[in-house]
Amino acid sequence: MFDRRHLLAATAGLAAGLLPGLAGAEQRFQSIYMFIPAGPGGGWDGLGRAIEQVARQAGLVGSFQFENVGGAGGTVGLPRFVAQRRGRPDSLMVAGSIMVGATLTNKTPVGLKDVTPVARMTEEAGVIVV
Repeated sequence: MFDRRHLLAATAGLAAGLLPGLAGAEQRFQSIYMFIPAGPGGGWDGLGRAIEQVARQAGLVGSFQFENVGGAGGTVGLPRFVAQRRGRPDSLMVAGSIMVGATLTNKTPVGLKDVTPVARMTEEAGVIVV
């Protein structure tokens, strides 16, 4: 059975695989701002906190600051992140495929075109049924 604990362990493993490349570049941040466009305790929140754990263990960052802003598949928080943090190398946002659909469905003026993807951490399966 694949539960939340297994998901976080797998995510941390993926993050650990990506972080040594950054460590080799000797790029260390005093602090990272992690924006989670969902409520605390969900999948995106768990992924963000798994990234924090791996980054700290690898010595890549001193501290993490989290902000959770949930609602409408992430489209409530996305404009806030873009307005306040876009282009800042110390700022990251966790997102997923649900945000793609939410930005299209809600016809939001701010979309994923307004942010820069950094890494693919997970994969989501999609199913169409009739």
